[in-house]
Order: sequence, then C-alpha cells, then structure tokens
Amino acid sequence: MALLPSLIFHSAKTKSYWQLSNGDSQVLRKFLRKVSRQVPVELRIMKKIILSALLSGVVLSVTTSNLFSQTVEKVADLSYWIDLDGGGHGGYAPLERFTQVGTNLWFTTSLGGYWGLGTISRFDLTTHLVSEVAFLDSHVTNNTGSKPESPLLVIGDDAYFTAVSGGTNSRGAISKINLTTGVITPLFAFPNNGLPNGNTPRAGLTQIGDDLWTTTQSGGTSNRGVVLKYSLTSGAASLVTNLDGPQLGGQGASGLTRAGDAWYFTTSSGGNTFKTTNYLTLTLPGGGTVIFTNSMPLGAGTLDRLTFDGSGNPIVTRLLSVPGGYTQGLYEEPVLVGTNSLYFTSVGPNSLPGAIARYDISTGFYTNLFSFSTNPIPAKAYGVRPGYSGLVEWLGELYFINRLGGTNADYTSSVNAWGGGTVVKFNIASNTVIKLADLGNTNLVDDLGSPGGFFGTGTIVQETNRFFIYYPLTSGGASDLGSIIRVLLPPPPIQASISVTNSATNILLSWSGGYPPYAVLTNGDFSIAATNWAAAITNLNADVNTTNWSVTLPVGTGSTFYRVRGQSQ
Repeated sequence: MALLPSLIFHSAKTKSYWQLSNGDSQVLRKFLRKVSRQVPVELRIMKKIILSALLSGVVLSVTTSNLFSQTVEKVADLSYWIDLDGGGHGGYAPLERFTQVGTNLWFTTSLGGYWGLGTISRFDLTTHLVSEVAFLDSHVTNNTGSKPESPLLVIGDDAYFTAVSGGTNSRGAISKINLTTGVITPLFAFPNNGLPNGNTPRAGLTQIGDDLWTTTQSGGTSNRGVVLKYSLTSGAASLVTNLDGPQLGGQGASGLTRAGDAWYFTTSSGGNTFKTTNYLTLTLPGGGTVIFTNSMPLGAGTLDRLTFDGSGNPIVTRLLSVPGGYTQGLYEEPVLVGTNSLYFTSVGPNSLPGAIARYDISTGFYTNLFSFSTNPIPAKAYGVRPGYSGLVEWLGELYFINRLGGTNADYTSSVNAWGGGTVVKFNIASNTVIKLADLGNTNLVDDLGSPGGFFGTGTIVQETNRFFIYYPLTSGGASDLGSIIRVLLPPPPIQASISVTNSATNILLSWSGGYPPYAVLTNGDFSIAATNWAAAITNLNADVNTTNWSVTLPVGTGSTFYRVRGQSQ
C-alpha cells in the first residue's frame, strides 16, 4: 500500500492558518516565563523556537493521482426464490439509491417480495448481507402501492417513499415504513384520472417544513405531471402546480435539490423546444459532417426552481429550457457543487448518447461540458447514456453510472441497444471522463451487475475508515437479479492542528481526513527528503469508523518539523 505524504507542521515564521486557544497560549507563556528564570540561555532560546513553531502555519503536501488505485467491487448479489406455498422471497431490480441509517443501507426494489411487486430491503454494512424487511402489495387489504422507483426519506423512525403503481386507484401511492417494526402504512393514493394531483410518481420525496414534496410523471390538466406536496400534519395531499409542457416542462422524474433558499428539479421533456425540430450537426470520424433533423414533439426538458414568497406561498419558475440534442431529456435531480453551480446529466435522443452540463445560479449561464460519443471507440472507453443516473461529487469529481457502452456492450446493433454500461467519473477541472469499471459482463458469476433500468444516484458511505460510493444495480450479478457495488474513493485531505497540553511539556497533534494507518514523522531539517524522516509514532489504526485522530508527543529540542502521513488508498 503506497504511503501518502500529508500534513507538515514547521517552525518557520509563515502566515498563520491556525492559532492556539487563549487557555493554551496562557499556559505556554506562564511555563516559558517560569523556565526562563531557571534554565540556561540556550534552553530559553529553544523554548522561544518551540513557541514560534506552535504559533506558525501549516504546509499541506499535495498528492499525485497516480498514487491512488480506484477499485470497483461487488459486495452482494440480490436473490429471489418462491416457497412451497407460492410466495416470493427477496427483493430485486432496485431502481434508486440507498439511504443510510446507522450500519444499514435501506432501499426499495421494484420487483420481488411475496407478490412480486417490490420490497423495502436493507444491506448490512457489517455483515454485507441483504435482507427483505417488507413486501409491497396492491390488494384490497393493504394498498401500499407497488413497483417503487423511489429512494427512502427517513424522518425519525419512519421512512417515506412513493410507489409508481398500486394504491387504491392503481396509479401510485405515498407510503411509509416503520424501520423498527417493518410495518408499511399507505398515506395517499394518486387518482386514477390524474386530477388534480397527478399520478404515476417516479421521483422520491423531499421534506420542506412540515410537507413532503415530489413530482409526478403524468396526470394534471395537461397529463404531463404535477408538483405535489403532502402534509405530515394533516395527511392531505395538494396540488402545487401543473407541469404543462411548454412553460414548466413535463414528465417530472427527479427529486429536489436545495441551494440556499431555493429547491431545483428537472423535467425530462417540455420547455421552449416543445413541438419543434432541432437541426443537429454531427462531425464524422473522417472529418466530414452530417446534418439531420431531431423532431421534438414533447420538448427536450427543463430545469425548474421552487421558491416561496413572503407569505410562504410556493412559486415554481422555469430557469432553463434544455437545448435539443446531447442534453435532451433530464431524469435525475441536479447536484450542487459549491454554492453556485448545478451539474446534471442528460439522456439525449436515440441518435445522441447524452451529456454532462452545468447551470450557474448567479448568472443563469448554461454550459454543455461534455458530450458523449456515438463512435464505438470512445463509447468503449467510457460508455454512453449518463442521463439515467444522478451525480455524486467527491473532491472535485462527479461519479455516475453510464447505462450503455463500455467493453461488454454489443456494438453490432444501434447505439440505443448497446447494453453493457460503465462506472465513470468526471473531473471538473480538466473536463475529462474516466472509466473506473465495465458493467454487464455476460459471465454472470464475474459480473459486477448491470444498470439496465437504473434511475439512481450513488450514496457516500464511510466504512472501516475508508469512504465508498455504494450503488444498487438493477440486473446482472450472479443471479441476473441485480447486485450491490461500491467504488473506493480517494482519501480526503488531512486537516490538522497542534496545541500544548496543560503540562506544557507535550504537544497534542490532532487531525482528520486521510486514510489509516498513519505515521507521525519528525525532523529538524525540512529540506531532508521525507523518506529519511524519523518515525515518532507509527501504525495508528482502528477497525471502526473514526474521523478524528490525535497523538501526544513530548516537546522536542530545537526546531522540530512534524509530518502526518496516511495511506494512499
């Protein structure tokens, strides 16, 4: 395992990035005044050097990416079987992301369970076992809804979700499950005719105050979906606005992303490209071009914003009509990076396999950052069709799943039927896409899984002192019923501080970030290569999730530099 140089404390008088607390400073100064009357001049000078070291700045060693080998591994296969009474057991075909509660990752599956209509299941991070907690049904005795495509929203002991079908009207429902008892309670059934509250919900729920907000795929006055809220206090659902198509977009499938005092969501069709023809120009591998028409009777999609006026009334505003072509069709909520930039992926029409785009909130400026290719060479290199997967940001990179492409795809057919899929990341600074793994292996025993039908986003999880992104995959794996994979993430930067103990004879070195086991190295000469520094303490490690580390070291003689070093992966 390669060692990662990290954070260095030194005694040079540089700009201060941290300072001692008043109490620590007073203790140290009292100690120095005391010893200055009792020790030789050389020792007093040494103590002044130590004080200078303790009050000076820090130097952060920047690591190179080639030290980190990013792995993608399968941690579980999903399974399903039928007992002698004809009842099904086990959930499979999960379509959305995990929700972490303690050491469990909770999720919905669109199939499986007793009636084959989906389950609420969980993955134990300790044992790596998958358990079906409850099954969904659409029968008269318990209309929980069925075939959910929603993540779980945890509030207290309950987790709330939408189901795309089922319910008393067979057009979807909002339900909750008690995470302790496993009992599912139906809360609201969407109307059969979609009026006024829409139907066929595919998006998850977002809590704003005492209400749960979501969008629907269809229903409403234009049958293009609605924005709906469900009151946790009254148990009533109410229409917020219709997704009409040309103005606010249509066919909502995403959740809401908060940025400041506003919430943002996407629609997969509609906008000002509604009922238009877009002329697209493609550059061929040989340098030539071809122009063709892309008919968009339903439009290319929109980015919308939800805000509230001074009286608390909701206002839904269209911010962006997605231009037809690569960025056509938005199915997942945008991800906020920093405070101003919203990133999202698109599906694209059949002829164009999607893109990555950014919207800047302060300026309203839209940028198509990366267009995926119809050429089999780059399609094998990083895949195509990112728009069914949401983005997860980690240290300046966006992680997602490409539904098609990669080396396991079938390139004898059209782009729209390639299969395969990839796990990839997009580096924001360099505008490059890097493939981490190929999905959809035809040898199911070795298959990581397949994202066919997947509409999810990864979940960042800290596990045994490492950070991972966990994904449930819809199909593939050993039983071709889906799997769970995880992506190892680079270590976060080490953030450290130093202080003096009450005795003033020791220093307390504290830090967070990085990956253990750590080593604390010391040297009196910063110019000496790090490989020649002496180890003050080594093999700092733990088997549990730990985010903060510290060691106590005696005050050294003369000017002393301290280096905290962790692992590269």
